[in-house]
Amino acid sequence: MNNINNESGRSMIEMLGVLAIIGVLSVGGIAGYSKAMMQYKINKTADQITQIVGNVRTLFASQKSYSAIDGCNGGSSNKTLLKKAHVIPDEMWNADGTGIENAFGGRVEILTASKKKGAWDCKGFGIILYGIPEEACMSLATYDWGSGSSSGFTAIGVNAASPMGLSSYAELLQGKIGTNSAVAVPNGATVSVPMPVNVAATACQTGDNNQITIDFY
Repeated sequence: MNNINNESGRSMIEMLGVLAIIGVLSVGGIAGYSKAMMQYKINKTADQITQIVGNVRTLFASQKSYSAIDGCNGGSSNKTLLKKAHVIPDEMWNADGTGIENAFGGRVEILTASKKKGAWDCKGFGIILYGIPEEACMSLATYDWGSGSSSGFTAIGVNAASPMGLSSYAELLQGKIGTNSAVAVPNGATVSVPMPVNVAATACQTGDNNQITIDFY
């Protein structure tokens, strides 16, 4: 009888040990899955932006400006136009087809911007991503969207004060608000691109409500 009790005791201890190991592995698996999903969404967002940029340029290749995107007033995207022209990947439209969402579920706007320093000319366009988690914000902010003139990339802003606003953005391109460390531009005197990691870490806020603006022409 004593032998039977001892064997039963050892079996229970072993079982508890196995359960403990399974628990540890499960926690590690969940963490690994979450990390993998985050990276997947970051990569997907970068791919979507690249696709949108190509589609917008193709659509407006023969036009003098991108004014039809929002009436050249920095308002809201002409989503009817974007949908009819298939500028936005189908997977980005919400259920009722009236709004554009990024891979993290946040809103997306496509607006006009300036191509170069000077007056607001609407010869550029910007993609604004809302609802971006901190980790993704840092990855997208430091992504190399293009440093040469041939890339058409003009600026990236992270939680910057109205980076697409008519006056503030024009002033940014003129170098009048070059001290804004949350905005990086090619060959920028204050912050050049790709945006340094330490700048992105300061600009990206804790939580899921970061805003990123990426401008092209």
